Amino acid sequence: MKKLIIFLIALFILNNCGYTPIYSSKENNFYIKEISQKNISKLNSKIVNNLKIFSNQNSKNIIQLEISSNKKIDIIQKDDKGDPTRFKMTISLNVNTLSKNENEINKTKIFVSSFDYNNNSNKFTLKQYEKEIENILVNKVVEKSVIYLSEL
Repeated sequence: MKKLIIFLIALFILNNCGYTPIYSSKENNFYIKEISQKNISKLNSKIVNNLKIFSNQNSKNIIQLEISSNKKIDIIQKDDKGDPTRFKMTISLNVNTLSKNENEINKTKIFVSSFDYNNNSNKFTLKQYEKEIENILVNKVVEKSVIYLSEL
């Protein structure tokens, strides 16, 4: 009986711990008015769509962005035959905040995320895995940029 009471009390306390989402769009103090892309690519489109989610239209801090992104896959390890066994995928995002008036200075920041992974003999499975890794790295880069934009 005592264990049941302790369990219920612990469950009640943990359930009401005050959790709030960190990246809720209501909490962000910036509004992205326009995002221009230096190079048109699928990667840039993913990043733009993810950034727009965090934009708060009720904010007074209006930002114009110019972005460019790059994805690079490097071979970091080979076997005795010279075939690749490990890869490293790196996604970099260059964010340039454009000035709203003459008194403000353009600010540029580069965000980079990378991930190492093993080669797979099944090329279809490898491509699917690379797509998943790309989505994860895009989310990491967007999170870093949202934190940066919130501090402006």
